[in-house]
This record gives sequence, C-alpha cells and structure tokens, in this order.
Amino acid sequence: MRAERLLLVTGDDLGASPAVNAAIARGHRDGVLTSASLMVAEPAAQEAVELARDLPMLATGLHLVLCDGVAASPPRAIPDLVDLSGRLPASPLVAGLRDFFQRRRLRSQLEYEVRTQFERFAKTGLSFDHVDGHHHLHMHPILFGIVQRSMEEHRVPCVRLMHEPRTARLPAGRAREEVVPTVFSALARLHRRSLARSGRIYATDAVFGLRASGRLDAPLLCALVGSMRADTVELFAHPRYDTEEGRREESALRDPSVRDAIERAGFTLASTRSFATRAGARAGGAA
Repeated sequence: MRAERLLLVTGDDLGASPAVNAAIARGHRDGVLTSASLMVAEPAAQEAVELARDLPMLATGLHLVLCDGVAASPPRAIPDLVDLSGRLPASPLVAGLRDFFQRRRLRSQLEYEVRTQFERFAKTGLSFDHVDGHHHLHMHPILFGIVQRSMEEHRVPCVRLMHEPRTARLPAGRAREEVVPTVFSALARLHRRSLARSGRIYATDAVFGLRASGRLDAPLLCALVGSMRADTVELFAHPRYDTEEGRREESALRDPSVRDAIERAGFTLASTRSFATRAGARAGGAA
C-alpha cells in the first residue's frame, strides 16, 4: 500500500515587511499555506512574531539570511561579512563564492552569524519547526555543516533540501536556467547523506518553486502540483502585497482550483511540523 502523499506549502520571507506578513497570514487563513519562514533581523520581524502567535496551526521556522539582507550580529562581530550598516552582500553568487574561497578566514564569522540567527529565533518562543535559507544559501557546502549542528542543538526537525525535479521545468525555459537547479540537486544529494547519518533531521523528497519563482500564478501552481511524483513535497512561495508578482502568488495560494488540484493529485496538505512528526514516527518504527 502506497504511503500517504504529503504536500507542504511554505511562505518565505516572513518578517521582511508588513506586506509580506499580511500576505502570508491570509494565505494561511484562507488558502493552502501551511508553514512560514522568519527572517529574524528584518524590519517587520517583531510584527511577524506577534502575527504568528495568533496562528497556532502555522508551522514556523528560520529563514536563514546570509546574503541580500541584514545580519543579526553587530558589524564588529562579523566585519568581513557585512558593510558598515550591517548589510550582507546583495548577490547570493558573490556571497557564495566569497564564503568558499575565503572559508578559512570567514568560517568563524559565518558560524557566529548562523548561531546568532538560531538563538534569535529561539527567543521568539515560536515553535521551531524547520530551517531553510534566503536564496537557499544554507545549502552552501561550507555552511551546511554549521546549519546542521545548530539544528541538532536546537532540536529543529526539518530542513529544506532544494531538489526540484525536471518535471518542474517551464515550457519556455532555456537550457542555461537549468544550471542552478542542477547544482542544488547535487548539493541536496550530498547533504541528504549527512542527515541520514544523524537520523534526527528530515527533509522532503522534493521541493518545488525554484524555476517558477516570480512567475507563480494559479494555473502554473496547478500544473506544478500535477507534475509532482514524489510522496513528500515542499512547495515554497513568496506572497506579498507590495509587488505584482507577490500579489499573484498570494492569490494563487487562495485559489479554489489549487486546492482542487492538490486533492486530484492525491496529496494531503501538511506543515513542516506535522511532516517531521510523521517522519520521526516512521523512523522510530523502523528502528
């Protein structure tokens, strides 16, 4: 008998602005969004925490920011990672290359910043259900070990491993657009082996949303759901009310056709919290 198919729907960038916070809240209350990932140092983070406290069924986790945002540590503690205002490099490519080629010099500062963000999230009192990363930089080969150790220390049960199958390719996609998904899939395979050795952190079989980022609407979301072949899948989105793309994504999350597509595909909606609980129970039963 085939195992129950689970679909996790996560809103990224919680705390980035009131426009993001409001869109994520509505996507959860009136739509299919089940989880949200908090940027702990962004301007609307405290508002986001208060909002999430009023949504007990919304699973919450850390959206680790190591580029294109504000660091949680003071600049004097991580002087080689940020500018004088505390901002990290805007480009994930620039940040990723720097972190790799200067890893000996930067490793201690990277670990300081990662741990600071974990601790700040823990202090919110929200349920610490998962970790993912802004632009998926948490999967960087120099950073993932730090992230995994921090997750184990804080007993966080679920992490996003960005493996998006080829079935998510868009009809008008170009060959060069496949470079980033291919790199992430290779890293996901590498990190999945590390998680297997730990046995305490779980990841879905596949993740969708990378190729559709900025283009997601209800018809595309329905098509993506129909293309999902794995038994456990996470879909991430970026709903917000202050951009056209964000409003389109928020509307898609509330569209009845999307919920119908999820049911037709045989998925049960789950959060990162409920997914980790079930994965842990299965692992315990198999031990």
